Amino acid sequence: MRVTRIRSLIKTITWRFIATTDTFILSLIIINYKLDNLVWEMAASIATIEVLTKMILYYFHERIWNRVQMGRVNIEAKPIRSLVKAITWRISATIDTFLIGYVITGRLDLASSIAFFEILTKGFLYYFHERFWNKTKWGRVIS
Repeated sequence: MRVTRIRSLIKTITWRFIATTDTFILSLIIINYKLDNLVWEMAASIATIEVLTKMILYYFHERIWNRVQMGRVNIEAKPIRSLVKAITWRISATIDTFLIGYVITGRLDLASSIAFFEILTKGFLYYFHERFWNKTKWGRVIS
């Protein structure tokens, strides 16, 4: 089975919408809590920069995983494949979030907190996003 580039692109866009919303909300809550000041600009900056960096990272993560056969059965993927993909994605995405958070806020504690809480929320969100796309047949080519 082969996955088309357009499927990878649409999957990238849907994930980015979900994940950017999560990043913005988490950043806003954490920055507000730590600074005791609602700083919309910092949260919006982190989320906005992430749109570009994470779409690029996610697209290439998808293209790499399309070459990996682990957990594939015919045209479907086993839940273990989704879990391992979620873990490999979360590692690279958390590093990206931490770096962006640090550049925007200039504080290790804020960047670390945002990255940590993203591990919790986005791990679950990504897994279920993967399971949804596993059920979607569009964009798959059986070789």
